[in-house]
Amino acid sequence: VWLLGYDLSCGASSSIVLQKMYGRITSPNFPNVYPNHKERIWNITVPKGYSVRIYFTHFNLELSYLCEYDYVKLSSGGRTLATLCGKDSTDTEEAPGNKTYISVDNNLMVVFRSDYSNEKPFTGFEAFYAAEGKRPAPLVDGGDMAVVGLVLHWAGVWLLV
Repeated sequence: VWLLGYDLSCGASSSIVLQKMYGRITSPNFPNVYPNHKERIWNITVPKGYSVRIYFTHFNLELSYLCEYDYVKLSSGGRTLATLCGKDSTDTEEAPGNKTYISVDNNLMVVFRSDYSNEKPFTGFEAFYAAEGKRPAPLVDGGDMAVVGLVLHWAGVWLLV
């Protein structure tokens, strides 16, 4: 059984485990200004044989040299895939723009961190993730029969094709 997700702790730092084939994550208080001094960790796990694809539909974080203050960090397979901040990429900082990121295995860790202050109001991020594999994931299991398909997110609506 794949669970929607649950909050493991309280306070300035919290960790959320997600075990669905697709979903949405947002910075705290999205679409409003995110709070200072906050850390949130999402551990996304899909079945073995799949990877996790994630893309951002909104991204507006404080820009700092090498994203040292506020950032979203994507990690998989023991390595960092990206550390993101700002609204647009620069020579030394990366913002996601229209880029899609793919985990190296069936796990993706997403870390959001904000430092102790922001000089301007930043609205954070919204991202959507989905399992990706060589075979479509069974979406409905009927014993001897399974309905398979591709789940797409378009214009705020989840579609099964």
